Amino acid sequence: MSSKTKNTTKFQGKWNAILQAHTPNHISLAREISELLDISIDSAYRRLRNDTEYTLDEAAIIANHFNLPLEALNNELQSVVSFKINRLDNTVDSYLNYLENIRDSLKRLSQFESPVIYYGAEDIPVFYHFGMKRLVEFKMTYWLKSLMLVPEFQYRNFGSIPIPDELKQLSEEIYELFSKISSVEIWTSETVLSTVKQLMFYWDAGFFDSKDDAMQVVNDLEDVIKKVQRSAETGYKFSSSGTMLKARFQMYISDVMIGTNSILAKTGQFTTSFISYSTFNFMQTNNAEFNRQNELWMNNLISRSLMISSTAEKQRNQFFKGIYKQLDELRQYMLRE
Repeated sequence: MSSKTKNTTKFQGKWNAILQAHTPNHISLAREISELLDISIDSAYRRLRNDTEYTLDEAAIIANHFNLPLEALNNELQSVVSFKINRLDNTVDSYLNYLENIRDSLKRLSQFESPVIYYGAEDIPVFYHFGMKRLVEFKMTYWLKSLMLVPEFQYRNFGSIPIPDELKQLSEEIYELFSKISSVEIWTSETVLSTVKQLMFYWDAGFFDSKDDAMQVVNDLEDVIKKVQRSAETGYKFSSSGTMLKARFQMYISDVMIGTNSILAKTGQFTTSFISYSTFNFMQTNNAEFNRQNELWMNNLISRSLMISSTAEKQRNQFFKGIYKQLDELRQYMLRE
């Protein structure tokens, strides 16, 4: 066998191993490749056995489907990292695509055995907003009106902007999927602060039609915190209807400021990272070296944090008491005028 053939077999074997790690055990990789490339099952197996080489087009199609960069084949490119991003512009459709990507990522993650989401929370984890009717309407209004500058959202106040039903349905799907996946979350005393500031900004700018509209959003925010507190007390997550689920919940409080929202999703087969940018958007990578460093950072942060789920009742109550105080002060701020 020539050195060229050996090298090809080496890279293809490594590529097939990576593909297998990113395929749930109950799904046939050969069948998936067969359907992706429009080839026979036998042809797919020949590629998986390294008897037939992938063409460049085939490798690109597979890489795009599995969200896997081809750089993963080269150990010498550890400093080069590819990210998948959500392309957002000033249209509702681009935000719809953003939500679909979140839903699809969670759905795929849930297909693997024992998935866990680690979340370093500079802000309230985005998934929680999707479980509350008025809060998610406020967040979508804020993101679409004030950050994405969607034209039809301009010069209109919260409450008078109709949120498309498709966005609401997607948000419900996202929350239910997230609720069924175990998570480890690291919060700080300032995790809730960004949402509080957003509400204050909208109040001061006159973007609420009434105090009642504003109070409904604050009440939803408080209900989110109560739900997180209940999960911290029991060590389990809850559905939107309040039913305790099988997904485990661990919560840590950190005195170290986190700096950015960072997610590490792990299964028994693979790890992937999601890093926030542009306030609420996320970029994703399966780069092994980046994931190793992200996991190391996450573990270091946990080692310097206090676990308050299913333990440390006094510290847990003090932590949530501080959050409720922030919400009470927000209400008083809005009601004093």
